[in-house]
Amino acid sequence: MSEDLATDAIRKLEDVVASNALPEHTVELLRVSLSQAQTAKAAGHDQEAITIANQALQTAENASGDQ
Repeated sequence: MSEDLATDAIRKLEDVVASNALPEHTVELLRVSLSQAQTAKAAGHDQEAITIANQALQTAENASGDQ
């Protein structure tokens, strides 16, 4: 089950990064988090991937509210 959650969180983060709806500096930070989440998932650390992706999604949400 956590594998599905990790995949879903990563996909959501990929969508946010691809949307170009945030300032470039925020998108760059999100790309780093996306890479970290993907690496964690590939290493079998699904919970870590979920945590990284969800924190990045929260950052994106906060940044979109600041605009």
